[in-house]
Amino acid sequence: MASTKYEYIDSLRGIAMLLAIMVHVQFIDGMGAAMSYFSPIAKSIILTGSMGINLFFIASAFTLMLSHQKRQHEEHANRNFFIRRFFRIAPLYYLAIFYFTFAYFVGFDLSNIDWGNVPKKDLILNVLFVNGLFPKYIHHYVPGGWSITIEFMFYALFPFLFSKLKTVNQAFVFTLAILLFSTVFSLLLKDTGADINNYLRYNLIAKLPIFSLGMLAYHFFADKEAITKLKLSSLVFFTITLLVFCYTSVSRDFLFSVVFFLLLVILTRKAYVLFSNKIFAKIGTISFSLYLTHFAIMSLFNRFECFRWMESKITDSTSAYLCYILGYLCLFSVSFIVSSITYRLIEVPGQNLGRKLIKRLDQQK
Repeated sequence: MASTKYEYIDSLRGIAMLLAIMVHVQFIDGMGAAMSYFSPIAKSIILTGSMGINLFFIASAFTLMLSHQKRQHEEHANRNFFIRRFFRIAPLYYLAIFYFTFAYFVGFDLSNIDWGNVPKKDLILNVLFVNGLFPKYIHHYVPGGWSITIEFMFYALFPFLFSKLKTVNQAFVFTLAILLFSTVFSLLLKDTGADINNYLRYNLIAKLPIFSLGMLAYHFFADKEAITKLKLSSLVFFTITLLVFCYTSVSRDFLFSVVFFLLLVILTRKAYVLFSNKIFAKIGTISFSLYLTHFAIMSLFNRFECFRWMESKITDSTSAYLCYILGYLCLFSVSFIVSSITYRLIEVPGQNLGRKLIKRLDQQK
């Protein structure tokens, strides 16, 4: 687990994971009946769970700024950065690809495997972490895999952004500029071939302003007086941005992300126990495993129709809410147990392998 000093970062990841599960419970077979009894407010709250991934992105960018700041003077800082990131993500993600190849395309009947059912292009794009570049394939193969590819593509940009956004003003202006650019980008591509599979909401350009908020939060963390150092020109640009959005709309994702950004900045000053505690931090520590694992557990629930019996039990809103809560607790509990194992057996060894590779490369001078 992260040190107590940065426990709030893992806690935010834990909160993000709990939000993500909240929105995904509805896709367990049998939960559709429950959702039909929910009030519009309850449905809205549940759908808000989809914002959890944006909290992940903000926490990720903030953490990358922290770690890269400490390691920027390594002889091969950028090379080592990419090695660490690859071995942080790839081992477990490749296992997820392997699992969902059998779950969705090949089937678990090992005696009659038909590899012809495997969509080769989808598979290759996911292995290379570039499926997020294509509207048709961004959501294919691994459930939730779109966020992994977007995260990985952000890694490709990060060293460059880190080298350029050295001050709070630079980070602030970049956030505004990329927000305006992403808005124009979405407007121009609306009702085109790119406007499928929610691509305009989930592509890298749409999410880059959210990552940028995490980088901006780091500057407020690193310099407690940062807000007083914002230049007049930056504030003028901020005013212009507000005027622009009087005639268009800021994405819901970004508005929620501003709230997450403010929460992160507050927690860097004082880690309030409501948002930063050992329970959330424990969940956050294994959140990557938990994110991928809970999709696999959900697919097993559906395969064996574990919750089909609920449909006959749901007769009113009270039974609907109780069944939803039961589904949530079951999905989280089983996923937490399994992800605790995958974290120790796959994530940690994978990261250690990356460190060994860096050490070996450093010795080859």
